[in-house]
Amino acid sequence: MIHSLYIHLPFCRRRCSYCDFYSQTNLSQKGAYIQALEKDAIYFQSLCGEIKSLYIGGGTPSVFKRREFASLFAILRRRFRFSKNCEITVEVNPRSANKNILSFLGENGVNRLSIGIQFLDAKLLKKARREHSPEDAEKLFIAARLAGFNNINTDIIYGFPGQDKKTFADTLNRITALSPEHISAYIYTPPSNRKNILKEPTPAEEIIAAMYRTLCRELKKARYCHYEISNFARPGKQSAHNLNYWGRGAYAGLGAGAVSSFGNKRLTGAHLNNYLLSPLKKSEEILTKKQINFEKKFLALRMLEGIPYRKTHEKFIAPGWMKKNGAKTIFTEKGWLLSNSIIVEL
Repeated sequence: MIHSLYIHLPFCRRRCSYCDFYSQTNLSQKGAYIQALEKDAIYFQSLCGEIKSLYIGGGTPSVFKRREFASLFAILRRRFRFSKNCEITVEVNPRSANKNILSFLGENGVNRLSIGIQFLDAKLLKKARREHSPEDAEKLFIAARLAGFNNINTDIIYGFPGQDKKTFADTLNRITALSPEHISAYIYTPPSNRKNILKEPTPAEEIIAAMYRTLCRELKKARYCHYEISNFARPGKQSAHNLNYWGRGAYAGLGAGAVSSFGNKRLTGAHLNNYLLSPLKKSEEILTKKQINFEKKFLALRMLEGIPYRKTHEKFIAPGWMKKNGAKTIFTEKGWLLSNSIIVEL
């Protein structure tokens, strides 16, 4: 049975220059989209047991109004059973979220927020095509605390064009001063389907490596656990939803472009116009045993869990990229930066 649910709300007022997720900017279709989501929910209803984690992402979910969220929550309550301690996360962005929507989310069982801060540098925010200022981001975080949220993630980016070690360190210092329970720090990767959207090159590899070392060092000093290559959490505040992904657990993805995975099947929803016409028309991929085993290894190595030690791992242990941890082999901080190229050789 599936116990993890993802809802994709692919609407943004404008697309950020770094974004590679499926989204679009025609907000007039939100009402029709929620109706389509109910058909999608009916499809997955029989495949799901009690839901232990719900994640509403995007896009920018906080462009939805209270009445639209009310319709969505009514559908979810009608079609699924939620555990008493279900982790319910909603992504929100500065400028599109406010204290009224935050209060409404809390009243409807949302107990975790993920705030898309990315940078606390005005020039980088403008280059990234973000709507907010550094001050907007900090004000939203404070408003979330006042609304009663005690489990907040902040997203930040490093290795972005025009970013240097100082601007990254400044952002990191201001983030840790806010003291979120969780920090997701992602290395910038140029969008695969939006070539040349930013013509400026990314920082040199040694600069990016220095940013990553700063990230790991400063968050360790601030008592965050580095439990996944890009994720840091206070004790007990790891993302239950993402842990299910990384453990290759089953999950249902509702919405345009949303991915579902259970057994050896992977389903992907159609893009918006086709999704509105036929929410149940999904592309299907049947994974081979070899693909599944590789995914398990890849995901385990992104976490502290690691994989069973083999003598062949010594070639990566010797240069300090990996280390033994009991009967397991795990990446070191140095090795995590090279993990994608190393994993294919293991």
